Amino acid sequence: MAIITGAAQGIGKAIALRLSDDGFNVVIADIAPQRAAMEALVAQIVANGRKAHCVDVDVSKQDQVETMVSETVKVFNEVNVMVANAGILDTTGVLDISLEQWERTMSVNVRGVFLCHKTAAKQMIKQGKGGKLIAACSISGYRPSGKCPSYCTSKWAVRGFTQTCALELGQYGIIANAYCPGSVPTPMSLQFAERLGREQGIADPEEMYKRSSHRISALPVDLETTDIAALVSFLAGKDSNRITGQSLICDGGESQSSHLASTN
Repeated sequence: MAIITGAAQGIGKAIALRLSDDGFNVVIADIAPQRAAMEALVAQIVANGRKAHCVDVDVSKQDQVETMVSETVKVFNEVNVMVANAGILDTTGVLDISLEQWERTMSVNVRGVFLCHKTAAKQMIKQGKGGKLIAACSISGYRPSGKCPSYCTSKWAVRGFTQTCALELGQYGIIANAYCPGSVPTPMSLQFAERLGREQGIADPEEMYKRSSHRISALPVDLETTDIAALVSFLAGKDSNRITGQSLICDGGESQSSHLASTN
């Protein structure tokens, strides 16, 4: 079975649907205000013949993460895959971001991954069958984006923590990897587009997203949440059993093409 945090919408929702299609029973975990969306997703998965359960969780809170894992074990008897997908984006630049804003991003994007992986790993060790720890990174964890210092820094931290987990937990048969999405149409991406729009005098975030996402790319196609879910499906499945400590990019070749363009 698999736990997916931040699963009420966007990439997390796509991951939950894909893993359930792969045959996993899933726990849909997100913050309490997303309860209605979580319940609707559970109903959708159950209607497709799989088992699902939802749990309210703020991944920055240790007691809530521990409750999420213990409730998962109570419902499904074990934890085999932890997808630490929950994350937030702050678009305030270095000179303007407050300490509180910085700490909030770190508490969700870094502490949240730490708590989810640590708590799930302890359960996996207890079960004695290994498991998969999968974290949400970003292409911003390789190539920083302007005016998102806390977000970019948090994603670089996720890469480092992923490698540490792989080294320390491999002896228990636990595999740790991360996925690094490019620009995908999600509420978070629209938040970034809204900030860009204000700077460029474009009021519609969706219009700004379309303009900003159509940058140089190796593949002339738009990236979708299902593309990221397919990568997570691979990382959660048996075909990745000899891959660990990696942060894999899925961006349609945007980062490579951008690099080539900058050197020409």
